[in-house]
Amino acid sequence: MRPGSTVPRFSIIIPARNAAAFLGETLKSVLAQSFADFEVVVIDDGSTDATAHIARDFQTDDARVKVLSGPGRGVSAARNAGFGASVGPVLLFLDADDLLLPDSLLRFHTALESSALSAALGEIQRIAEDGSPLPGNSNTALAEGGGHLTKLLRKNFVVNGGALAIRREAIEAIGGYATDLAYGEDWEFWCRLAERGDFAIVPGGPVLAYRQVASGANYRARGSVFALKVPCIEKVAAKESLRLHYGLKLNRLLRSRRIDVFWSGVRSEFQFGSKARAMMIAAAGACLYPDSLAKPDLALRFLKSLGR
Repeated sequence: MRPGSTVPRFSIIIPARNAAAFLGETLKSVLAQSFADFEVVVIDDGSTDATAHIARDFQTDDARVKVLSGPGRGVSAARNAGFGASVGPVLLFLDADDLLLPDSLLRFHTALESSALSAALGEIQRIAEDGSPLPGNSNTALAEGGGHLTKLLRKNFVVNGGALAIRREAIEAIGGYATDLAYGEDWEFWCRLAERGDFAIVPGGPVLAYRQVASGANYRARGSVFALKVPCIEKVAAKESLRLHYGLKLNRLLRSRRIDVFWSGVRSEFQFGSKARAMMIAAAGACLYPDSLAKPDLALRFLKSLGR
């Protein structure tokens, strides 16, 4: 914390359910930050493994770490509980298996200090379960030029909450995470945030190592790859303020988002499931979403993401 200050600059919220395999490494990456003015709130969301024990060991060693226990109500409720228990004016919602780069908080701080915007977005580096780097596209490059709400309705360029530092007053203004969504709750939350304005962009390369694991939400959601109605998209589509602002264009934007969800599901199946099944789904998707074939940049990003 800052000398003489009782309120840390950052509150880092970490929901964790059965995250014992990675939580220790995640917490070490936070406690190693060059910018030390922060608190950590870990929410043990009904774990049946050693998650709570690991978190409390860190709490014993470092007073900046707080641990809450919950009944397993889901990631949105856990994030909301962490937000309610935190005090910092800037929030970072970090997943329990991801890693902050050593200067991430300093760079978020610098970006927000030089801007009046509600949030600051940094670049992610995808990593495999063992921590080795994976190929991927720059999420911040997709955000270049502003117009972030429109871009986010079309594609989830934020990707992961650990790459977005958000001012507390902005979260209070839009409300917390939607607890009625099992998947895509973060994207729906970011859409509400982007209605307040664009995000500041953190320069200088990745701030977050985003771990790709077979137990992650992207892979668990692959069963809905052909769903024409995706709950998080339907929730955004029904928002009156967006319908008034965009009119019929909103439907076109959200169709692009459905295509994005589809190909993300194919990529997850290829990485963690059956490559043969992924190729069959991709072939079917070419019929279901023929307009995606008219976007060579989408195809190139997809093919690049399959490589190691």
